[in-house]
Amino acid sequence: MAKVTPLEIHNRQFSKKWRGIDPVEVEAFLALASEEIEDLTRGRAELESRVRALEAETSEHRERERTLRDTLLSAQRASDDIRGAARKEAELIVQQAEDSSERLTHHALQRSAEIEKAIEDLKIQRTHFRLQVEKLVELVQHVVEMDRAEDAKDRPLSYMTRKGEKSETSG
Repeated sequence: MAKVTPLEIHNRQFSKKWRGIDPVEVEAFLALASEEIEDLTRGRAELESRVRALEAETSEHRERERTLRDTLLSAQRASDDIRGAARKEAELIVQQAEDSSERLTHHALQRSAEIEKAIEDLKIQRTHFRLQVEKLVELVQHVVEMDRAEDAKDRPLSYMTRKGEKSETSG
């Protein structure tokens, strides 16, 4: 089947017959032109339909791409937020640990100083107690010596005999 161009349709000359243009030739050309225009119209409709389908598909792909890009950006932001929050939490934990460490160290040093003072106080008390015990021992020794001295003074009296008793016991 020969393809007819719009220029051919425009320039087509029909031969003249006794009654004018050959009706069979005109009908054949018109049928050919009609078929060609119909094929072109159908082809154009199919192409337009395909273009619309491809445009819709492209639009869907662009929408998916935009959705994926938005999702990736959201995921990136969420990741950054989580990392930032984790960093802040880690810094807070470290700060709390440092504060706790300082408090514990300060408390330990304070307690150590209290214990050292208590030890010094106990040493002073021990020294005072030892001095008091030594004074008490000296006092007891002094009392014992005084008691011995008294005993020594009292002995001659206790060994003395009475006049009447001496002769009675001897005789």
